[in-house]
Amino acid sequence: MPGPKPRLHLPFTDWPEIDKQIWNSVVANDDPFGDGPGGRLAERTLHKYWMGWRRFLGFLTITEPDILDADPLERLTKERVRRFVQHLAQTNTPHSVAIQIDSLYGAARTMVPKTNWTWLRDMKTRLYSAAPRGKSVRPVITSLQLADLGIALMEESNITANKPIKMVDAVRYRDGFIIALWGYVPLRHKNFAAIEIGRDLIKEDGNWSVVIAPEDTKTKTYIEFAVPEEIREHLSIYLDLVRPRMLRRAGCKALWVSPKGGPLSYSAFGPVMTRHTTERLGIRVTPHDARDAAATTWAIAAPHQVGIARDLLAHADLRTTTKYYNRAKGIEASRAHNQLIARLRKRSGRKSS
Repeated sequence: MPGPKPRLHLPFTDWPEIDKQIWNSVVANDDPFGDGPGGRLAERTLHKYWMGWRRFLGFLTITEPDILDADPLERLTKERVRRFVQHLAQTNTPHSVAIQIDSLYGAARTMVPKTNWTWLRDMKTRLYSAAPRGKSVRPVITSLQLADLGIALMEESNITANKPIKMVDAVRYRDGFIIALWGYVPLRHKNFAAIEIGRDLIKEDGNWSVVIAPEDTKTKTYIEFAVPEEIREHLSIYLDLVRPRMLRRAGCKALWVSPKGGPLSYSAFGPVMTRHTTERLGIRVTPHDARDAAATTWAIAAPHQVGIARDLLAHADLRTTTKYYNRAKGIEASRAHNQLIARLRKRSGRKSS
């Protein structure tokens, strides 16, 4: 029997029925003195555990979809968790891997509290101990991690045209699209925050592009990024459903809007990025780090082509070339960046939504 479509984070609607039943019983337990953990855990903690279980089930849909029919205790074994750790390590820092295994441990204790999970606790403890920490060493973040995180946040929002959209879900979707787009389009903070529909975000022949005019760029050259196929549908959902849910000012052209009804302020982008990356990746990522992530992605995945990052980030000072040549190089670099992320996602088992 065909299983659910493989996804990095398996949506709750696609969970095995037994997992849904167990989780629903957990969150329904509001007795603070009862045997179940639901009443004792804060909503934020429950969400962390929920995400840990979603991520593990997503891994299983990619590697062993048939095992989803088994009992949760049969699925959660030392060998599978070891493979899960290796899978996470492909695109996460050691500390981030430890955080996600900690979330899985919390989910296991919450959902099956009478089982001895000492081995899983010891595993997450060893991962924390082995993860380098220190203020002097900045963690490595890649564009792939940002794209994956953003897409996961959007999927969690479960936005559809057939039902009312809660503001909290609209904000989560917007945050996810900000992070995903920054993974693919590593603009400077100032330019990213100021994107306007029709001026900077342009649709031509069915394709969307982000184009920044020379007078608005630090290097005084054209910057153009193609919005990749992987997130075009997400862009449409944002423009057609999510943005109108928040917008209250007629005539506002700002791409990014807030629940207050107007443009999202420049200062709000930092907290959006740091809040989600700290909670989900265990790394405090700033808007500037999104640009570093693009260069890091090329340095790790295609070091022989790392020069593309220069054109992608508009760092080159090519004074003898025309503005059209500079723009063409930027477009080419943008497409190469999108293709690289697509290859990395495919290699890791991710699939476009």
